[in-house]
Amino acid sequence: MRVAVLLSSRVLSEAQRWQLASSLYDQVRSLVEGSVALLATLAVCAYYKDWWGFWVLAAATGVVTIVRLLHWRRFVRARRDRRAGAPSPEAWARSYTIGICVMASLWSSLVSSVTFVVADMQLLMFVLLIQNAWIAGAGIRNAASPSAILGQTLVTVVPTIVCTFCGTSLLVRVLSPGCFVFMLVVLKIGRFYGVQMLSLMESEQRLAAANAELLKLSCTDGLTGIANRRAFDERLAADWAFAVRDAADIAVVLVDVDYFKRYNDHYGHLAGDDCLRAIARHVSGSVLRASDLPARYGGEEFVVLLRGNADQGASDVAERMRRAVYDANLPHAASPIGRVTISVGVATTAPGLDDVPATFITLADQALYRAKQGGRNQVCVAAPMRTRQEAAAIYTA
Repeated sequence: MRVAVLLSSRVLSEAQRWQLASSLYDQVRSLVEGSVALLATLAVCAYYKDWWGFWVLAAATGVVTIVRLLHWRRFVRARRDRRAGAPSPEAWARSYTIGICVMASLWSSLVSSVTFVVADMQLLMFVLLIQNAWIAGAGIRNAASPSAILGQTLVTVVPTIVCTFCGTSLLVRVLSPGCFVFMLVVLKIGRFYGVQMLSLMESEQRLAAANAELLKLSCTDGLTGIANRRAFDERLAADWAFAVRDAADIAVVLVDVDYFKRYNDHYGHLAGDDCLRAIARHVSGSVLRASDLPARYGGEEFVVLLRGNADQGASDVAERMRRAVYDANLPHAASPIGRVTISVGVATTAPGLDDVPATFITLADQALYRAKQGGRNQVCVAAPMRTRQEAAAIYTA
């Protein structure tokens, strides 16, 4: 059976996978504390039982600790940069598992040495006490990596069980089944916390996805599929603030379907809905920049918000919309023109601190009214509310 090096789920995002890997590596304090505890234990053993093996284990522990700290620094840089082709979170979790198993092997060597070589009951109890505390803590800290928990526990406890079972003292042999039970408990604790962690992160991801979908639905017109009035108002407020700050141009194109009431009366409301969907496609298709926002303004009216467009640029976009709808040749028997057409009003400005978006929209609406009065199927451009030069002059003054 293959044990995962990192908790995985189809629901988790890339950021959450890195978060799981980070939960393994962001244990510098516990790593240092564990290494200090191991070195202190080795020092005590070496002091009371002068055996060269303790000094070897102490040196190996110091080297492994330094290597793991350097590895942790590399992980922190990789998590921050996330360059293309860099190791995945799973690869970092695999490296962590290898490191933790090496540390566990050193500790297992210490316990085996104490059991077989030293044969000091009080010293053995002292070492086992520290071991149990260390492994129990690892069962929680390494919950994001089942292989780390399994590897560390087995590498540490199994040799201990063998050594205690083969010991000459009856009390030492009695410790053997206790170590086995402890190993099972640690594995169970690690699995429990891992399941809880994964369940929590999956719930967070589902909640974030649901919130994103709700936000998308709240900003999308249900009939046409483009942005709705709420999305337009929010975007207008943001772009207006940007334009005020930088004395930049902003333009709005207001679109109204000509003789739409007659269209509904003649073809029916279902056909009217199809007509609005077609108009929305042509309006959206005429917007070439991703920064521009086409939206349904209400009823048979549409609006396009253009950031950084002077009169001519906005007029070109408006004319492209009018031409696209006209060339679509959607039949409209109740219209004098014989096909579906639109009237378009355009307004531009470089807003100042005292200007408000409502006045700007009114300006575009007045231009649209003049297009209607002029015979429909045409574009009318309002005089700029304020030019960029005028806005820049205000800031300079």
